[in-house]
Amino acid sequence: MSPVRGSAHSKGRVSAPRTPPHRFLTLLSMELLVILAYPFTLEVGSRYDWFRLLVVMVLIAALYAALGRGRVTLVAFLLGTPAIVIRVANFGGHFQTLATTAVTLEVIFLGFVTVVFIWTVLSHPRVTADTLAGAIAAYLLVGITYGLAYGLIAQLSPSSFRSTVEPWRVIRPPDLFFFSFVTLTTVGYGDIIPWGDHARSLVILESVTGIMYTAVLIGRLVGLHISRRVES
Repeated sequence: MSPVRGSAHSKGRVSAPRTPPHRFLTLLSMELLVILAYPFTLEVGSRYDWFRLLVVMVLIAALYAALGRGRVTLVAFLLGTPAIVIRVANFGGHFQTLATTAVTLEVIFLGFVTVVFIWTVLSHPRVTADTLAGAIAAYLLVGITYGLAYGLIAQLSPSSFRSTVEPWRVIRPPDLFFFSFVTLTTVGYGDIIPWGDHARSLVILESVTGIMYTAVLIGRLVGLHISRRVES
């Protein structure tokens, strides 16, 4: 009777979802591609279309990294899939009235998966190559998410950001990506400044996020290293 019970038990057992291989490394590669392609996406027209395409690729890579997490994966797909579909449709001139909605969904989706990835990295019991890639990918994803959020604010209030070097220049989404990473790292070149109240509030949050993320991550990695030495 025991073999029968064992086989019945094994049939009723639900296998745990498997995480995809090199999930964080794939996401990190796409983020680095966006950063390296930044100088070639500043012009109006086809170059800016390439920037939008790279954003879509980052969204897809973030979805891939969120696979195998059960309900988290479901929520990620519910938020990310409509944003990707609308963004791709915009390339063909469709759903232009939903462009703001797409950016809003992108910000919510990336904000959600960023929190998930940071929690995954900080709660991992060991320091592996994938963990380090996840830590870097999550940090860069913070900058990209805030860059999209700045773009959303600029759409709703065009005078929220101004250039101190070229006051007549129109601030475009690629410029706000640069501004986001300058703010995240607290460098503050001063060539682009937040002029609107909502923009300034978001800048404060990003500056604090950049400082706290680095401090918490270093503290966690040092703690894991010390615990491993004590155990050995």
